[in-house]
Amino acid sequence: MQVSRWKIIWRIARDFRTLASFYKIQLPSVAKNSIKMSMTTVLPIIKTNGLLLDDHIKNCVSYAEAGAIADDYGVPRAIDDEPEVVNVCTSTLQTFTVTLDEPLQSNERVGLTGDVNALGDWQLNRCVVLNATNNNLVWTGNIMLEPCRNISYRYLVFVEDNTGYRQIRRWETHLKPRSLSTCKMNCHQEDRFGVSSNGEIKFNRGWITNESIVQFKFEREKMFQVHDIEKFDPDNILIKLIPLEEDLQTPLDPQNSAINVEVTKMQYGESQLQAQPSLGIAYKRHEIIIFHVTVPDPTAIAFALTFHSQSKEPLGRAIIRPSLLVASDGDLELIVTQPPEKSETVIALLTLPYLVVKPFSDVDRLNFRTTFAYYWPKSWPNLDVGHRGNGKSYIADPPAEPENTVASFLRAYESFADMVELDVHLTADDVPVVYHDFGVRTAPQGKTVKTIDQLEYILIKDITYEKLKNLRVFAIIDNEIKEYPSHNAEPLIEHRIFPRLKDILEALPKTLGLDVEIKWPQTRKCGNLEAEQTIDKNFFVDEVLKTIIDKGCGRPLIFSSFDPDICTMFRYKQNIFPVLFLTMGETKKWQPLMNLRTRTFEQAINNAQAFELAGTAPHAEDFLGANGANMIEKARNLGQAALVWGDDCNSKEAVKYFQNIGATAICYDRTDLNMRESKERAFFNSTDILAQFEDQCRP
Repeated sequence: MQVSRWKIIWRIARDFRTLASFYKIQLPSVAKNSIKMSMTTVLPIIKTNGLLLDDHIKNCVSYAEAGAIADDYGVPRAIDDEPEVVNVCTSTLQTFTVTLDEPLQSNERVGLTGDVNALGDWQLNRCVVLNATNNNLVWTGNIMLEPCRNISYRYLVFVEDNTGYRQIRRWETHLKPRSLSTCKMNCHQEDRFGVSSNGEIKFNRGWITNESIVQFKFEREKMFQVHDIEKFDPDNILIKLIPLEEDLQTPLDPQNSAINVEVTKMQYGESQLQAQPSLGIAYKRHEIIIFHVTVPDPTAIAFALTFHSQSKEPLGRAIIRPSLLVASDGDLELIVTQPPEKSETVIALLTLPYLVVKPFSDVDRLNFRTTFAYYWPKSWPNLDVGHRGNGKSYIADPPAEPENTVASFLRAYESFADMVELDVHLTADDVPVVYHDFGVRTAPQGKTVKTIDQLEYILIKDITYEKLKNLRVFAIIDNEIKEYPSHNAEPLIEHRIFPRLKDILEALPKTLGLDVEIKWPQTRKCGNLEAEQTIDKNFFVDEVLKTIIDKGCGRPLIFSSFDPDICTMFRYKQNIFPVLFLTMGETKKWQPLMNLRTRTFEQAINNAQAFELAGTAPHAEDFLGANGANMIEKARNLGQAALVWGDDCNSKEAVKYFQNIGATAICYDRTDLNMRESKERAFFNSTDILAQFEDQCRP
């Protein structure tokens, strides 16, 4: 419809009248009584009530002629800037209704967000809160929208704590959001939560924004030291976690305090987090049970672990004071006492590992626009992943390019690797660097090294990046000492060891996918640590995540780690990238680790299911037997990826075998030698495929 300029101004004023009524804005008497409201009347009201012209102009570019708006704001126009007549877009009251399959908890609400200001621009604190009907199963709301273009939107479920902060409980996680077509009148949109227009069901837990997650983990073979097996048998108990008031006796009301206590008992296909049974969850030695608590402030809440017999008789309890949760992770040494009515006698000691996950330090960069955290389409082929680039260097007969360098990554890409795996550490001055080992064998400049005992071993966490670049680097190969060029001594930039993660992300083409392995020392079954680590775990993850979001978006990228807690952190601190749990499984090559989640492939996929990881990265040795294909199938049946790695992958025949048994991806050395000859390009080396990842990048 073509209209003159004065009619456009009248339409804006008229529509604002509708908005004023909808938002309950008090209009001045001159505005109430006037047949037409001029822009000079409208604009002060908009400013006074904190509304944005985005609702009428920015999100609907054809709403009014730009010159008219410029004049009313006092923006000077050029002499020849004549008004244009454009199509008018009139605000419309849009009704949204969404139906849930299960009722919500009493403190949970349904929100609506989208890509326009009226829907909160994908931000949690600005989402539209819908109204409940039909026993909280149907939620509805009316929103004024401009129907000039299609609008993208999603639904979410959230709670609000007593300080006004919101927590995301779950949200719709389809790669593409819902789309609302243009509508002129009587507009009513009906949806089913988590179900897209093509019937695909997809919703997941959110990322943490202001709250924290605390986990208490029964994940080791030996958790208890029992004083009297007749009074307390760890193979015959129910365990429950109860948040406490300050008196350490009265249970907190989780609904009013926005505390959510859930638990997982890891067993195949049934490991999802769930509410606790009334008396707790059954526990036996060697089982894995993890309590997962969402809490506004972990330093302000105490907990009680209560223990009952299978016959429901109270056996005892242990108190966890908030002052004990001072670090990101650690072991709690707890005393289990009999109930007060039984004299509080000590009956057992409990060593309980814990984890505190804090929000990402730059959490405002996250939003509901999209997520790739679960994006691994079944239509993708088996992917080839170059291990440390084109393979290990500190061995006999290595490739020409040093491992974990730009040159090695590019060599794998030239051989049509779809992705490359790289290893990330943090230096003493907080620089994420790419290198495999936790430390470096080195010696002072000018010193002649003839025996191994003349070498020092320096951990990367203990040295600044500038000093690291100057270090001499040695390796022991077949009992012989070999020296390699230091970073600063290498004339070819692409061949320099210890590149910063930032440098790698800037140097490699986005069509080369990345598997970013986070290095964190593990505790072996015997109790020995792989290496010392003193950097705070939350800080470590945040520093890496900042670099990835700044420089690594817009490409296929996954996080992986042998540390299950690192995986949990990356899962709940962000909603952009997938996370895989790296495991050694059942192997004869290394000592097993203390954490039972790392011991078998099945427990690895149970852990991935419990905390909604994209999948696992299991060791190839697990799949060499006749049952290999069936084991991979167990992961695929749960919708999980399985990226197989290890020396047993390092041949063309091995790569083909793992492809045939259904591995999602295979990570191996020497892609220049072991890549199948029929491959003509890397899978992500495609404009159409790469375009799918552009939405990863946040403003």
